[in-house]
Amino acid sequence: MTIKRRLFISNILMIVIPIVLALMLSALLALLLWMRFDFEFGGSDDYYGARDSVMEASRELLTNPDAGARNMAFMIDRVDRLLASNDMSLRIYEADAGDASFSGKGKAEAGQILGAPGSGSRSDAVQGSVKASASDADAVAASGNGLGSGTLRYSLGSEPFRDERLTRALAALGGTGLVGENGRELYVSETAARERMYRIELYSTRETPEVEHPRGPGSGGWIPLTILLSMIAVVFLTSRFLTRFVFQKIRQPLEILGDGVTQIRDGNLDYRIDYKRKDEFRPVCEAFNEMAGRLKESVWAVQKQEMNRKELLAGISHDLRSPLTSIKAYAEGLLDGVASTPESQRRYAGMIKTKADDIDHMVSRLFLFSKMDLGDYPNYPEELDLREELDGFFRAAAEEHAHEGLKIALGESEKGMRLYADPVQFRRVLANIVENSLKYKERPEVTISVSAIRKGDKALIAIEDDGPGVTDEALPKLFDVFYRSDASRSSPNRGSGLGLAIADKAVAFMNGRIWAEHGRGGGLRIAIELPVRKEEGGASHG
Repeated sequence: MTIKRRLFISNILMIVIPIVLALMLSALLALLLWMRFDFEFGGSDDYYGARDSVMEASRELLTNPDAGARNMAFMIDRVDRLLASNDMSLRIYEADAGDASFSGKGKAEAGQILGAPGSGSRSDAVQGSVKASASDADAVAASGNGLGSGTLRYSLGSEPFRDERLTRALAALGGTGLVGENGRELYVSETAARERMYRIELYSTRETPEVEHPRGPGSGGWIPLTILLSMIAVVFLTSRFLTRFVFQKIRQPLEILGDGVTQIRDGNLDYRIDYKRKDEFRPVCEAFNEMAGRLKESVWAVQKQEMNRKELLAGISHDLRSPLTSIKAYAEGLLDGVASTPESQRRYAGMIKTKADDIDHMVSRLFLFSKMDLGDYPNYPEELDLREELDGFFRAAAEEHAHEGLKIALGESEKGMRLYADPVQFRRVLANIVENSLKYKERPEVTISVSAIRKGDKALIAIEDDGPGVTDEALPKLFDVFYRSDASRSSPNRGSGLGLAIADKAVAFMNGRIWAEHGRGGGLRIAIELPVRKEEGGASHG
């Protein structure tokens, strides 16, 4: 998962999780408070409100008995617990068939009485209108239906009491209303529901304290405080989790990169980071590995250049010392009169000139190599016919170096292969290879075989001699500047070691490559690969 996606998910969860958990926590706290509610009254207001709520719930129960089994069962259970906790009881009777009402006063009066209870406190106003004392009831004759008449439908709370004085007082009010004495109250009402008459009787035996007091810890301000503290804790824990979720995936790659940088700083250029995750750090780690590889190549190139520089200085010192020593010796011979005859003097002067020419040739090659190494070498490419160039050069070289024992064997050379190269540089490459074979031959004669074939869009030129060859260790070093084996170093007339280095630079200028192999006859084989001009690839030349 990418870090961008992790940050997006983290920001979303930072908002969603606290809200969801806070709602769940609030619902849990509310449920716990509801479950722990003791249903006890803390004062008169609680009692009057609960009394009216019970009567209203009773009417709702009769009006909508099919409102939902679970909701109805829950409501009945709560009403039952409220009544039982406060020494109250509720009885609901259904009028027998044929009876218009329980008290005979008609539905209008019953509806008027039922509408009397309302919300809030009923301490004086309501009771003054519907409540009669037991002394007033003595003068009223009991008549009509008594308490408990009809078919009992519901019985909730504690057992109802039997009080003749309250019963007679209620009868004086017409069988419905609110009567009470010494903390004992009887509240009776009639209601019509679904074309039937019902009688609701609420019995209460209570002692309401004169001073209101909280009913317990549930009524204080600790609930909002608990919810607030819980939400803060949820937000804190969520933030910690999401921080670990996001930043742990950032810290670990940074530590890996830090370790890699330390390894490179300490010189371990072979160290590579193995990073498998597919996130934003993967290209960074891949770039680090590529940087380490290039740095290693750069360091190796610098080290190689330093070795070449030292080899160059050592080669120049050695190759200049030998001819200069000879020049100095012949000059001293002339000055000291060792060469006393005109013939010996001419011979001494000729040797001095030969050694001076050797120095001049070496300095010229060194100057040429330096210019090529700096890229400041003139290059004038033109279209060349490869077969004609090879035939012309090697036929001329065979005649020029015949006295040195050079023989040329022109092998297969395809027609129509055309190069785009500087002819001077191309011939210099061939001349340096021939010169190298002549200098290191061990027999009076050396044969050089030449062939050229096409390989795709490349021309492969093979120049092989039958000389002594070189060792496996020496093959990759032949094109290093001033490289020569130790045996050849003691023989300065075998060259300065610049010929093949110059050939390597020249071939690189022509967008080709050159390498050395062991010849089939034990000699040295130099292979040159150069690009062929495609548009002229099909031309034929005799």
